[in-house]
Amino acid sequence: MSPRCNNSLVVVALAAWLMSPCASAFILTEPLTSASAHHRTIHHSSVDSIINGPSNGKGDSTVTKICQILQNLQKDLLANPSKLQPILQQHQDSSADDFELSSENVVKETLLSTRIPDLQLNRTRIGPSTVDGAGRGLFATEDIAKGELITCYPGDALLCEYSELEIDDEEEDGFDEEDIDFEDEDYYDEEADYVEEVVLWGDHVDTSDRLEEDEVFDGIVAENVPPLTSYAASVDDVYSVMGMPILDNNPAYYSHFANDGAGHIAIQTGVDDAARIGIEEIISSYVSESVELSNALHKPIADGLHLGTFASKDIKKGEEVMVTYGPDYWMNFEGG
Repeated sequence: MSPRCNNSLVVVALAAWLMSPCASAFILTEPLTSASAHHRTIHHSSVDSIINGPSNGKGDSTVTKICQILQNLQKDLLANPSKLQPILQQHQDSSADDFELSSENVVKETLLSTRIPDLQLNRTRIGPSTVDGAGRGLFATEDIAKGELITCYPGDALLCEYSELEIDDEEEDGFDEEDIDFEDEDYYDEEADYVEEVVLWGDHVDTSDRLEEDEVFDGIVAENVPPLTSYAASVDDVYSVMGMPILDNNPAYYSHFANDGAGHIAIQTGVDDAARIGIEEIISSYVSESVELSNALHKPIADGLHLGTFASKDIKKGEEVMVTYGPDYWMNFEGG
């Protein structure tokens, strides 16, 4: 992961650019919310055109296997609701218990926050990144063809953003709007009448490793631990998976170690440079270099029950795997 920065001018510049017509050239498809500012945005509309379908290689056969496993688990969970208890208990312990989620929602949350055991996907390693100041990075241990699955994005923690849109969709399932406390500031957001952010932990994460809610969003300054949301990637408008950097011994789930090779443009641009170069030029430079350097993209698997990282270009053995976080990620990137 790249280092955090607190360059307020760049933050303002990025915010202004995201609201401008030229932002459409980067096909940002995820709306910004209070938490998603740290997300590595998935550009769903561009993935298929860049990957150009399955490659019929090793990664493709693994995707088929993952889909089959997830579909079988989905059926089993729907048939045996008692297995949903770990997620349901976390809902009961949080304010999200007010939300009448369907069984399908709870099953999806369970599977998104699951690491499939014994998944034979060992195509990458973690090592010092070639990106200055980025710490660790992700590297291919074999040649990977364009379109193939590289690794999966772990849902060690799942960020759920329940907003007015999702509630409206669930009213037919018995959702009682009276359960919402409109005086609670946590329900309010500029882009919705209310939004509730809930963090759910995967059952595989030891309770001693789980962070407090404020640590998820703010990090631990005294220990130089970044927010867990800086390791988040959006699956859809409601769910984002977050990978824990301390869980680094399973190459089947290494997606959260992929860096953005052009983050230095947002980090290193100073006040004088921004005033001289101009806002749109800064953003344009970042976008151009980030897209040029990237060789992979995050993409949902099995109708959004998992998230994978796919090669958008042929990747040679030893090459670092790079993705594009997008301007929205760097807009709220904070320095330690």
